[in-house]
Amino acid sequence: MKHKIRWVSLIVGFAFLPIIVSAARLQSDAKIFRNDTRESVISKMGKPTGCAVFGNTEVLMFKDCEVELEGNRVVGVDDRRMIDEKKSTVKVDEPSFVVEKREKANRGDVDAQRSLGYIYSTSFGVPYDAKESAKWYRLAAEQGDAEAQYRLGRGYDTGTDGFPLDEKEANKWYRQAAEQGHADAQCFLGLNYAWGSGTFVDYKEAVKWLRSSAEQGNAGAQLNLGRAYEKGQGVLEDYVQAYAWYLVAEVNGMPRVTQKDEVTDKDALKKKLSSIQISAGQARAKELITNFERKKQLAKLPADQVPSADIAPSGYGSGLLVKGGYVVTCWHVVENAKKISVSCQGKDFNASVVQKDAGNDLAILRMDGVAAGVSMSFSKSVKLGEQVFTMGFPHPGLQGSDVKFTTGSISGLTGPGNTPVYYQISAPLQSGNSGGPLFDEYGNLVGIVAAKLDSLKMLAATGDLTQNVNYAIKSDYLVPLLKTVDGIKLQPSQTKPVHLLSLVEELKKSVVMIKVY
Repeated sequence: MKHKIRWVSLIVGFAFLPIIVSAARLQSDAKIFRNDTRESVISKMGKPTGCAVFGNTEVLMFKDCEVELEGNRVVGVDDRRMIDEKKSTVKVDEPSFVVEKREKANRGDVDAQRSLGYIYSTSFGVPYDAKESAKWYRLAAEQGDAEAQYRLGRGYDTGTDGFPLDEKEANKWYRQAAEQGHADAQCFLGLNYAWGSGTFVDYKEAVKWLRSSAEQGNAGAQLNLGRAYEKGQGVLEDYVQAYAWYLVAEVNGMPRVTQKDEVTDKDALKKKLSSIQISAGQARAKELITNFERKKQLAKLPADQVPSADIAPSGYGSGLLVKGGYVVTCWHVVENAKKISVSCQGKDFNASVVQKDAGNDLAILRMDGVAAGVSMSFSKSVKLGEQVFTMGFPHPGLQGSDVKFTTGSISGLTGPGNTPVYYQISAPLQSGNSGGPLFDEYGNLVGIVAAKLDSLKMLAATGDLTQNVNYAIKSDYLVPLLKTVDGIKLQPSQTKPVHLLSLVEELKKSVVMIKVY
């Protein structure tokens, strides 16, 4: 149980600085059996001096030993020898469900193979048999089963359950499970990179896997990710992020405090923070918890189902619906989306990316079950000072879900650093406007609104507070992308004057809200 000994050190120190603890012996003549419950262990050993929770694994620390439990059942002790087992000398017939699973497993059924691995490692209906458990876990793991791969990793990492101690082999199986998204495997792999167990020390790789695990709700990974931010190992030092991850880990039960006066990582860091940093950390923690809850809800959602109103989007944007059910928007609006929905005429539809131009920050989406939209026409020439307007959905959570209209003019024919991709415009923009259309007075598409100049950053850099400096991607850069999509037809430029109110009333029907998850 080398990892559990190291994990004990994590509770009092930093995750990436393990403390060597000598192997311990059980107190007096107390016998701890495999599958003893947590309550049974405490009744035999007395009150633990400490405790660490690690996903579904818990380590109880006593004066002379540490005991590892999974699912409230004993699975190991700190000196890596097998625990005294309640072995029967009388042959026991296998229960029918075990016989049935064995038959399926012998035919290559991966679920049955994994189940047998679990059954023999936990004495579930049969006597404990480490070799039989390892055999079935290996067969399932070799077929790509992530849970079985993780179990092999744990066996090699701790040298228990019929496995020799082999950290390099452990990492091999951890990685295979981790790459399939197994949170516990990701956490242990991350810690092994941090400790240099079975591999070289690589803090960036450690943070990569700890973050993947933490974002799935693994409390141990969340705690250690907080420590990485506090110490600046693998990431830039950031006390606010560290405090946020400590708060999230605490919500999920890590660390489990057993001493009245025990000082946790969160408590120690809090003493170094200003009230503003504490508030920022709390806000970030709430954001992280909301994101985790969103991921859980989306994971349960059928692929063809639109997210319900109680699943909060991670972000919003705007777009233009064109004939054929296609939506033009900015690539940065949907770049990191796991799922996209588009609100049109009061109804939500699933959407997916069908074409993109990441270099020019453009994307084309396709809405499910929609063929409507506006005909695309483009302004032939755009002049400095020309009047333009845009529509979109800025801050819909605060400003409401109705489309918003703003007007302005072409302030410049180039963007930041004289880049030719953008127009500078004076039409006010806010978060949520990105991806929205920019029209001229005839209803021709001039561009796609994309960005605004950060006034506070400019103030810090130049001492000047800039106002209303915004940018739109020129439609010239959109046309080539549109031509790559079958079904999108381009129309000649409109030259007939139209009353602005009538134009807005007509075009707003095709301006849509994009929700990303």
